[in-house]
Amino acid sequence: MGLPERNELYGKVEKIRGKPLIVYVTSSRGQASGQIGQDTISELLTQLQTLPQGINDLDLLLVSNGGDGTVAWRIVSLIRERVKKFSILIPHSAFSAATLIALGANEIVMHPHGNLGPTDPQVTNPRKGIQFGTEDLQAFLRFAREQVGLTRQEPLRDIFQKFSEEVGFVAVGTAARSTQLSATIGEKMLLMHMTDRRGKKNARTISESLNTKYFHHGYPLSRTEAKEIGLPVANADPAVEYLMWSIWKDLESDLQLRETFVPLDLVKNNAACQALFAANPQPVPPTAYECTIALMESIRHGSRCRVAGSIMASPQPNSEIKVQLAPEKIGWIDVALPVPGPAPTPAPPEAAAVPVPAQAPAPPPAGPGTT
Repeated sequence: MGLPERNELYGKVEKIRGKPLIVYVTSSRGQASGQIGQDTISELLTQLQTLPQGINDLDLLLVSNGGDGTVAWRIVSLIRERVKKFSILIPHSAFSAATLIALGANEIVMHPHGNLGPTDPQVTNPRKGIQFGTEDLQAFLRFAREQVGLTRQEPLRDIFQKFSEEVGFVAVGTAARSTQLSATIGEKMLLMHMTDRRGKKNARTISESLNTKYFHHGYPLSRTEAKEIGLPVANADPAVEYLMWSIWKDLESDLQLRETFVPLDLVKNNAACQALFAANPQPVPPTAYECTIALMESIRHGSRCRVAGSIMASPQPNSEIKVQLAPEKIGWIDVALPVPGPAPTPAPPEAAAVPVPAQAPAPPPAGPGTT
């Protein structure tokens, strides 16, 4: 399959749901992953510009391991400037910043294989190569008090100082501020549609729960759990679920998500390098590579974010091969839409409209996101 076939599926979803569909996916491919970032905004604006006039409702199909929480807020704000309400469709994983986007939707349509995740932000100190969140610090101090039995302030203060020295004092402050920001964004997202007295109260509880109550940033929150904490999860629709999963499986194949990107494989398959490898330990000619790390599609417009560059390989005296990536271009490119054919046959919303397999194939393991 490919974009022409996916466009037919997009059209069927729009027929059943009665509203336009935009698809946004960031790659979770090993060594070639993508994140929700500021560069996404221009692509979203293009998609919103292509919507027909008078549209007040929208579907966003989203799969991502996360990214920048402030971009999540920007995405939802832009969508709500264009339409009065929107729904999020989750066929697979929507971690971290992707969960924040889901919080801003009036309706969350989750496939049985789909999941959300905690929204606690993760901070990386590049100098020390350490990633952590404020929940890590709080858990460490809790462990010292409750399990080790340290109750006096002086030893607890010493532990805090040691932790801060390990991860960096500035990073601790950044993590604390990021946690407050994430909780605030989550609550504001929910308040966009939870407007009655009970909803306003629940918005704070849900946001704080997602920010502090789970013990791992990559914890997969199932459809059942999402309902239990009070999120507006839609009732199951087998026809829509079947199409969502079909779209996802094709995207998974297109982005090669089940295959880790291994630069050395490309080098070894480069005919210009093969003979030189056997000769002597000398640098070999560069090998070109390209990877798609994100895409945004609809039946009206398509684009994808590509990374292109060269793989520099150098055989070592110990028979190992040193490989280094040299990215030369990172950016979004427009993708030509397939030539329109006959209008797709409208699919009725009943479950029988689309054949549902007895057992859908299991998705690949979901990885943790980063906010």
